[in-house]
Amino acid sequence: MVRYERYVYDHDIITAILDLCEIVHVGFMDKNNAYVVPMNYGYGVTKDKLLIFVHTGKEGYKLKLIKNNPNVCLSFAAWRNYPDHPYKGHVHDFRSVMAFGKIHMIELDKEPEYCKTALQALFKKTHRSGCKNPKGIKAINMYVIECNWEDVSGKTEIPVRRPEDVPFVDVYNVPEDNEPYDDTDLYLTREDNIKNKNFLGFLD
Repeated sequence: MVRYERYVYDHDIITAILDLCEIVHVGFMDKNNAYVVPMNYGYGVTKDKLLIFVHTGKEGYKLKLIKNNPNVCLSFAAWRNYPDHPYKGHVHDFRSVMAFGKIHMIELDKEPEYCKTALQALFKKTHRSGCKNPKGIKAINMYVIECNWEDVSGKTEIPVRRPEDVPFVDVYNVPEDNEPYDDTDLYLTREDNIKNKNFLGFLD
């Protein structure tokens, strides 16, 4: 079942969801199978692309897969469950983003400033002030996953119309409310966009 009212395409809302999520699951191509790895991340945005920064060691199976096929799929998600305390007709809530892109290494020797930008984005997302051992930077590889915005979509359980709506409601500390959300406007708008292939999405 496709729930058009739950789709998110606004760039600012999507990045707000990325701020909320803690890890990204990266799906690499492994011959005829998917090889999915949870990773820390940072991100950046341009007019045309969403940039996801990740890091790896100098050796490992992922590096072989990247060399063979740079195409990856990304999945971000955050979840809250409150089955004992329904709120506005819901007993759970989620935010998610899915994206398709290509991954390539940022070479420290050739792109030191870009590598610095990627590290700063990673530190910011993981709430760290920096690397305590600068020599450790040379022990990792930094990568960027470039995703065209048309290959990025988000989804939410409740209606989200602006970045300020992204943080989860603390249902245990707000007045009881059983009035359902009104999502009619979102359903109509997103159904139209998907039918006209303006955004990533699928129809039954």
